Amino acid sequence: MKIPPEDFDILGVFAFSSITAIALYALITGNALPKWVLFYLLFVGIVGLIIDGTIVYIMFLKKRND
Repeated sequence: MKIPPEDFDILGVFAFSSITAIALYALITGNALPKWVLFYLLFVGIVGLIIDGTIVYIMFLKKRND
């Protein structure tokens, strides 16, 4: 059974969404994590979400409309 790598990008969308949500929650509520860690998590989450979201859109959503 051969699974194309793009199939794992769906999991990446959920992972990067959760990282982004945790970072935003911590920034808004002021939890004890250092601010640089929160900005780093937010940056990684947003960049990963954009990249994986684009791949999921191109490979799955756009393909269904053709």
